[in-house]
Amino acid sequence: MKLKNKIPVIDLFAGPGGLAEGFSSLIQDEQRVFNICLSIEKDADAHKTLELRSFCRQFPYGHLPREYYDALRESDLKKRDQKIQKLYMIYPNEGKKAKYEAWKAELGSKKYPPELVDERIIEALKGNKDWVLIGGPPCQAYSIVGRSRVGGIDNNDHRVYLYKEYLRIIAKHQPAVFVMENVQGLLSAKLNGQGIFNRILEDLEDPSKVFSNSQSKKYRIFSLVEPKVNKNSDYLIKAELFGIPQKRHRIILLGIRGDLDIIPGKLKRKEAISLESVIGNLPKIRSGLSRKFISSYLVNGRKKRIYKPVNDSSTLWENYVNSFKEEILSWNNLNNYGDKNLIKSPESGTGSEYLNYPCYFPDKHPLKSWYLDPNFTGVIHHKSRSHLVEDLSRYLFASIFTATEGRFPRLKDFEKHTSLMPDHENAKTGKFEDRFRVQLPYKPATTITSHISKDGHYFIHYDPNQCRTLTVREAARIQTFPDNYLFRGSQTAQYHQVGNAVPPYLAKQIGEIVFQVIKNI
Repeated sequence: MKLKNKIPVIDLFAGPGGLAEGFSSLIQDEQRVFNICLSIEKDADAHKTLELRSFCRQFPYGHLPREYYDALRESDLKKRDQKIQKLYMIYPNEGKKAKYEAWKAELGSKKYPPELVDERIIEALKGNKDWVLIGGPPCQAYSIVGRSRVGGIDNNDHRVYLYKEYLRIIAKHQPAVFVMENVQGLLSAKLNGQGIFNRILEDLEDPSKVFSNSQSKKYRIFSLVEPKVNKNSDYLIKAELFGIPQKRHRIILLGIRGDLDIIPGKLKRKEAISLESVIGNLPKIRSGLSRKFISSYLVNGRKKRIYKPVNDSSTLWENYVNSFKEEILSWNNLNNYGDKNLIKSPESGTGSEYLNYPCYFPDKHPLKSWYLDPNFTGVIHHKSRSHLVEDLSRYLFASIFTATEGRFPRLKDFEKHTSLMPDHENAKTGKFEDRFRVQLPYKPATTITSHISKDGHYFIHYDPNQCRTLTVREAARIQTFPDNYLFRGSQTAQYHQVGNAVPPYLAKQIGEIVFQVIKNI
């Protein structure tokens, strides 16, 4: 079947656009199958990312303008922002469409009432009835919705409207298909002894029960992995089973409007993708240095810590890590570690927002063409954080321990060496149990979460000679964002966006199933 018109898609709580990127990457007859006609996101940096990626979609697939690559090659964030603004001026029509599609708005807030949201949706759909809604309201809202069913809900809490607004849009505009994503914890969440997830399923199957003035059709809710749902966990998708280099487990619901007698397909399992196979070809970089712990003292029963700034340099970094390495290799069980050589600072230093470095994948790697852009040679967002000097010793110990033992160290392993223990009140509590986690190179990574924006202790690189945590680009590779995907904002904002996203390559596979549903209408 030849597609006459692109299928409209509206993306709510869009984040940096992981779902939209996957859907919009489906190509038929050299054209995109889906048209992301409206993306709604409240975060300023994520919205800028959405806007720029929408700009990219205004051009034929695989034919981005030269000036876009010029912006990618800019290492200075302020100058990059200037080049992006210039990009919108050089291509005003594409820029105007992108600014319309990517809408910075907070759903459920007084500033953006339902009437205004409905108006934008109607404008974007242009009369199309068979369209797709994607996205997922923040998980905090579910406990509030559950509370409303058992009484005691605080209607002054704006978060109550997040899930309700998502459901209201389904009831009001009746998409042919919706895809809703959320965290695994939703399955076990309870309020006053009642499961929240079953309440949500009931709402989605018949939105008119919640909105009594609605004439909404009913929906059938499908699992994307099981042909028949016997238990709630059948809605759980384990991303590592479907070609994602990450053990990311999420609830993803596929809803099909009740008047459509269509049974959707299921995701097809793929070979596991190891972490090393997707980040091992990136340029080697070292961690940066920020400050050094001096001492601490008690103030009103709480510790006050004193730090000293450290001037970052490759020589000083080498001195620190090699002194740490000498000590670590003297400890029992680690003196058999194979690499006894001195650690040298990599040529790329701590990395940069842009590095002119060609990345090669083996021809048989299943994600080679997904990551690489033949028109772009280089790596963006590959700059290491600056770390506390004492954390370098912990990263080095953890990575050497992991290389030797095949697992990352736990609290008891750190306790054997008092110099490694942080000067924290909770250092010996359960909160510390797996705080310093090394990602194993021969397996899919653990889940990339938004917490990576705060610190990288859970995401330590497996290579002791780099002695650092993962960069934004490495996290983006794990999340399967293409290498030419630019995240706007500071490094912290970039991490936050990557951690909150749906893996685009998984979204593409879901999009393929949705496409078949729409074709059968």
